[in-house]
Amino acid sequence: MASRDSASYDFSQMRFRAKFDLLSWAYVALALFVLALTLSPGHHNEVMRFFVVSWTILAALKILSQIFIYWDVNSACLREQRPWNEKKIPWEEVTRVSAWNPKQPSSDVLAIDYVRPAPMSDRGSIIVNPEDRQQFLANLRRSAPQATFDV
Repeated sequence: MASRDSASYDFSQMRFRAKFDLLSWAYVALALFVLALTLSPGHHNEVMRFFVVSWTILAALKILSQIFIYWDVNSACLREQRPWNEKKIPWEEVTRVSAWNPKQPSSDVLAIDYVRPAPMSDRGSIIVNPEDRQQFLANLRRSAPQATFDV
């Protein structure tokens, strides 16, 4: 790997994990509440057991999916990894980085818009919620200087 000065920072790859957000905690809290309700006296019917099993499975899936959601930033592209999906966006295709919800610019959730040229013409966005938002944005600014940053 070539030596570079700090102005042209070289990174082989940085991984940013998804933030465990309020919705994720709500799934876990509801599963624990339903479990506690089921263990209390007088709530031992089949419907309640089904409800407990369902919410426990949903909470476990939510936690596991959070573990397997991440974004790799390397010199060639932004790679999004989700449990059953992977997407690679070359830096030259990134056009804009903005708040996912423009009405809440202080939100941690970002939208990264991209446009693919012909022959595979495509446009879309990747929604990200990294744990280290500031470092993630710094890497995006370095890697995609042509993009418009509204954050």
